[in-house]
Amino acid sequence: MTTATAQAPTAKPGMSMSTLVLLSFAAGIGAGLFFGETLAWMSYIGDAFVKLLQMTIIPYIMVSLISSLGNLSYQQARNLAMHVGKLMVVIWALGLLAMYLIRYTFPEWQAGDFFSLSVLQDPQAVSLMDLYIPANPFFSMSNSYIPAIVLFCVATGIALIAIDDKEALLKPMQLLSEAFNKVTQYIVKLMPLGIFAMTASTAGTMEIDEFQRLQVYFAAHVVMTLILTYWVLPAIVAVMTPFSYRDIAGIAKDAMITAFAAGNIFIILPLLIERTKQLFHKYNIGSDETDDYANVIIPVVFSFPNLGKLLTLVFVLFAAWFAGSDLDFVTYLPMAINGLISLFGSVYLTVPMLLDSLELPSDLFQLYMVSSLFTSRFTSLLAAMNLFILAVGGTAMLAGHARLNPVRLMLYAGLTPVVVGAVLIATAVTLDKAVNTDYVMDEVVAQMRSAQSLPEEVKNYQPEQLDSTSAPRTLEQIKASGVLRIGYNPLQVPFSFYNANNELVGLDIEMMKKLASEMQLDIAFIPYASSTVLDNINRGTFDIVVSGLQMTTKRIQHVGFTNPVLTLHYAFVVKDHRADEFDRDELIRRAGALKVASVGEYAIIPALEKKFPNLVFERIESDRLFFEDDGQNYDALMISLEAGTTWTMLYPSYTTLYNREEVKSFPVAYVVARNNIELQLFLNSWLEMQQASGYVDTLYNYWILGQNAKPKQPRWSVLKDVLGWVEPAP
Repeated sequence: MTTATAQAPTAKPGMSMSTLVLLSFAAGIGAGLFFGETLAWMSYIGDAFVKLLQMTIIPYIMVSLISSLGNLSYQQARNLAMHVGKLMVVIWALGLLAMYLIRYTFPEWQAGDFFSLSVLQDPQAVSLMDLYIPANPFFSMSNSYIPAIVLFCVATGIALIAIDDKEALLKPMQLLSEAFNKVTQYIVKLMPLGIFAMTASTAGTMEIDEFQRLQVYFAAHVVMTLILTYWVLPAIVAVMTPFSYRDIAGIAKDAMITAFAAGNIFIILPLLIERTKQLFHKYNIGSDETDDYANVIIPVVFSFPNLGKLLTLVFVLFAAWFAGSDLDFVTYLPMAINGLISLFGSVYLTVPMLLDSLELPSDLFQLYMVSSLFTSRFTSLLAAMNLFILAVGGTAMLAGHARLNPVRLMLYAGLTPVVVGAVLIATAVTLDKAVNTDYVMDEVVAQMRSAQSLPEEVKNYQPEQLDSTSAPRTLEQIKASGVLRIGYNPLQVPFSFYNANNELVGLDIEMMKKLASEMQLDIAFIPYASSTVLDNINRGTFDIVVSGLQMTTKRIQHVGFTNPVLTLHYAFVVKDHRADEFDRDELIRRAGALKVASVGEYAIIPALEKKFPNLVFERIESDRLFFEDDGQNYDALMISLEAGTTWTMLYPSYTTLYNREEVKSFPVAYVVARNNIELQLFLNSWLEMQQASGYVDTLYNYWILGQNAKPKQPRWSVLKDVLGWVEPAP
């Protein structure tokens, strides 16, 4: 009988944290696509996880930076600034060059969008003094002004270098640093849950249609992120250190995944520091000295612009392409350097400034804000790798482990053009075939019908069915006739015009239909000519005249205006290629005689004629005549900014110009006969009711801002659209 010897089973290694995080990320996307908007509540779990991670970040930066700098000598501190500074400049230069190349992947595109209130507002200012100078360190800490906090810590740490009895302070601070790191490690164990919650809620609520306008930028952003993160940055360190590409790109993958999933690099700074130390110890060249350098470098370089922030330049390139401008390298380079310097502050100041410097529409900043929902994760991924590479490369240089490897240098120098070129060509071909860049905004405007449904019993009579009148009608006469007569301009977009279905639509048309419905009257829309409309209203041809009529001193002497319905803003519309001629006052004066078309007599025209003697204003019957003229007889069109924006969607070869600092406003209202006081008072009261109820705002949001101009569709999900287990929302 043979006795078998029992062998203890070999314990299988557990799954790594980075693998768990990656699986959680994938599971979150799958859950979001399956359950859709029902998982929106999980965003609270994700937010809670991020806040837990943030809990120890600022204290950790402070104690680790002060203690690490305090342990250095003056020579070591000086070397830190020199070596890491040189490496940072190299990374910036290569990053700026690589980012410009992405423009060659953009396909054809035509611009166009609705008016946005943001064009009238300056971006929220951030005090650079507060951001960088810690006049009150506690204020800087409470507002998370990292550059100011770092400056305070650097100054304190350098001061400690010269103090003899500093161990009494440094030892407790080092212990606190270890304690904060322990807390972070405990919280990191919750990472799979937090990542799953964040990705599930995002994937479940993200609107597919939101990608349509931004898919080119999104693709460019992703491709440039991958090129820089997984090729350019690792290659820089691989040619100057003993570390392999595989270790450089892989050892901090859990930190990279977390930065990507959370869209936040602030929360992974301790992880990056620990992975930097781990890489050196893996190659048996780690020491207390290298650990101290890692502790110092990452908090310091965090305050400087990284390649993640510099990806805003990709958006500026996209914005120039989106607006139909060709940005050559001679123009790009000074703009990019200016942007790099500005990114020491906030991207929310930098992007509008760069758009203005390139004379691009400032409302494109709204596209940047919308796109950040998707691109912020890739931005954080690149920023995290940038910080890690600076920490690894800087530590190697300071510790004497950096040596240029000629073989690796030749290898990467030869492969980089091939790899980058192949990726860019593949991206360009894919975008050209996959991206639908057909211009559709003119169709959106042409298909607009109504902000709200109106009662079907309101009937629209044709003008030839009406009895003739010789005097304005009183309110009682209007009610007795059963028909409300409205004078309108059939070409006054977006107040009154015919859509693609030959339906009379617009903000004022919808207002008048509601008025007729509430008065229980039928309605007759009668077109008018702008040259005779004021006389005809006093003859009783119309009861009310609409279509965005401006109140002027001259007009209120001849007819009665209601209280203002809206406040609009003056602007010029010109051909795209002539926008530069109207950019500044001195350019307008030097341009010679300019003929400006205008519908009606805008109150600002006398002031403009005085300011610019070379401007000649000529009255035309409708705005459309200017666009159909195609620049043959007129150089510009005087119009409201709101209406001009809509017209340029219908005619995308034109652009709307205005000066945010000097933009002037004017009121528009409805018109009644001069002595028809009863009807005027009635309309004033009725308008006050509509404004108080929010109805005017509803129409403004639809017809002017374009909200829901393209009806919002329910979010697609497997649960609802494939299995049919959930009824779609009405």
